[in-house]
Amino acid sequence: MSLKGFYLLPHPPIALPEVGKGEEQKISATGESFHFIGEDIAKNAPDTIILVTPHGVMFQDAIAISYEDEIYGDLKNFRVPNVSMKLKIDKALTKKIYELAYNDGIPVVMATNSLLNKYDQSVTLDHGSMVPLYFINKHYSDYKFVHITYAALSDIDLYRFGIAIRRAVEDLNANAVLIASGDLSHRLKEEGPYGYNPYGEKFDKEFLDNLAKGDVKKVLSIDKETVCEAGECGRRSTVTLLGALEGNKFNGDLLSYEGTFGVGYGVMKFNVLSEDVPKLPELEDIRKTQHEKKSSQSDPYVRLARESLTTYCVPSMGNNLAVKVRCGLDSGNPMSST
Repeated sequence: MSLKGFYLLPHPPIALPEVGKGEEQKISATGESFHFIGEDIAKNAPDTIILVTPHGVMFQDAIAISYEDEIYGDLKNFRVPNVSMKLKIDKALTKKIYELAYNDGIPVVMATNSLLNKYDQSVTLDHGSMVPLYFINKHYSDYKFVHITYAALSDIDLYRFGIAIRRAVEDLNANAVLIASGDLSHRLKEEGPYGYNPYGEKFDKEFLDNLAKGDVKKVLSIDKETVCEAGECGRRSTVTLLGALEGNKFNGDLLSYEGTFGVGYGVMKFNVLSEDVPKLPELEDIRKTQHEKKSSQSDPYVRLARESLTTYCVPSMGNNLAVKVRCGLDSGNPMSST
């Protein structure tokens, strides 16, 4: 069995009435879209929901997959500790995803309490997971959960990890849906959390337009300046989801987009249209060409230094993942109210 649903969902705590206290009405379209997705997931009746979030305990150089019997979280950081949930983790699917990714050379780690306690952390549901699930649970709650926190890896590695997710679902004949949790630009308004930057609107439009068209190459080709200046936290989650769609022609239905509070909230449902040729080989060729072009055009002394670093200073990871906990904002601060 293959994945039965693919969704891009934002995670604004203010969308919850308990947090928004009336302010949620200013993003009512987002709330309505959340409920639509909840109803759609209920129709699919998955045994497992897989969610990729920016806001779990983030490792610098390895994707973290939570691996305990259960996972608990609440919204006490948003002054509503009574909003909480406890979910059973689908350990079989979690383990299979880990094994396939690890064997494919993708940096990944099993995030257990015994590991995270070394960093004064624990396996916990973050708001990037809880906000979408809050609305889904209104319509459907009979599922196990796979909790994944992305890392700042290359697009290719994140895409390949998405392929591993799909393969794991197929290998276990699992009945699952996949959610990419992420907000878009945090820089749409001066009064927003990070001020205004014109690249914010540019990123959101290009990103959503290309997703709607199912144009993976263009999604991954948005220039770095636009991505960096936009201040988003949903791109890497989405790249992972796109990997899970590898080998399929698809499009996306944009159910709503709002930037009322200076942060882009986009809700999209993806539709598989037909089989398609794999995109990964072309994406890898593009990356290789870009890397070679960049290397050949650089100052000869800089190029020599880069080659020396590549040759002598990048050790093989072997069986040991060089993991470093990073709980701050690379693409999203766990303490952010957005």
